[in-house]
Amino acid sequence: YLASRLRDVPVWAFHGEKDPVVPVRESQRMVAVVNAAGGNARLTVYPDAQHDSWTQTYDNPDLYTWLLSHTKPPAKPDEDK
Repeated sequence: YLASRLRDVPVWAFHGEKDPVVPVRESQRMVAVVNAAGGNARLTVYPDAQHDSWTQTYDNPDLYTWLLSHTKPPAKPDEDK
């Protein structure tokens, strides 16, 4: 149910392969479930990163291009109420 609610939300997940806190399989599973629900989620795994995947992510200029390429779709008529 939750994955279907994310199918229209841009998702780009980032994860450190060596993360000792959250296994990378959790992000892999989340992306797979969102995509199976019709979404277009993507995942970047940093092979040498642990839990800190954000440092490499914020250093990636493609992130900002990707973020700015998305806009919120207009509300559906039944969402205005």
